[in-house]
Amino acid sequence: MMNVVSRSSSAALGRPGHLVRVVSSKGVELSGFHATAKPDAPLLLCLHGLSGGLDTSFVFDFLAGSALDDCHILTITCSGHGNIAMSRAGDPLMYRLDGSAFERFEDCVPDLHAWVDYAARHTQGPIILLGHSLGASKVLHYLAQTADERVKGLVLASAPDLKGAFIALHGAERFQAFMDEARARVEAGKGRSLMDEECVIGLLRQRVSAKTLLDRFDEGRVADTFDFYDRKSASAFEDLRRITSPVLSIYGSQGEIVGPGGVPAAIQLLRTHAARAAAFDSLVVDGNHWYMGAEREVADGIVRWMKVRCMAEAQ
Repeated sequence: MMNVVSRSSSAALGRPGHLVRVVSSKGVELSGFHATAKPDAPLLLCLHGLSGGLDTSFVFDFLAGSALDDCHILTITCSGHGNIAMSRAGDPLMYRLDGSAFERFEDCVPDLHAWVDYAARHTQGPIILLGHSLGASKVLHYLAQTADERVKGLVLASAPDLKGAFIALHGAERFQAFMDEARARVEAGKGRSLMDEECVIGLLRQRVSAKTLLDRFDEGRVADTFDFYDRKSASAFEDLRRITSPVLSIYGSQGEIVGPGGVPAAIQLLRTHAARAAAFDSLVVDGNHWYMGAEREVADGIVRWMKVRCMAEAQ
């Protein structure tokens, strides 16, 4: 048994829970932290964004606060945790260099399936998936591909247009040059080589391998889940159009990866394409992409939404 401790005090004021580990169908070990509640309480399964981990800052505040005391919190890692990280996989198990720099987007399906299996085995209430940033794309893709009936709600926290932001950061000409270089490296058998230092992605300017750059940004790839830059993407919003469970969209008021239209335009696009969802709700807080200073407001909003949408859905 361990405690998550509030940053403001060294006293054991945090939420009790335990570290857990699952193995995906691809043989990858994944770690998480499960803060338990009563068996039939809802479970909020929290997936980090690009290069994140199970200790994503606002989830730490969820654990240190009281708003979600009546809810299981399962905060997890996926195959792409960290930017360049170590993981174990295979039979026999072997260590390998892993992380978001080398990940394949579609690995989110076996990753999340393993975690939903764990949640269903250890709890009895409704399971709600929360994905932050790139994690929003992953939880959306998982549910669209599997139609997993155990999942009763979907929280898209700061859903981003990473491809649009990458093109806006580097310009269309350099974007094409990067893609051409990545293709050449893959064809030469060097897909795991890191692109040059100026080819970075995300708000924190993370490194990326040639193979992952193509997996993330090549035309028609399933990772292209949202288009907030009016790129005329052929694949964006396809997954969202398949969702039938309730959806909650959360954004900060500043620093989001939503293109020139800003947060209101992004929410309207999400609402339009979530036409099959049982309900679509949105929450905008006075914070940034990680909700700094607004963590309690986010937690309170999730609780209110779950009581209205997901608990009724689970009956």
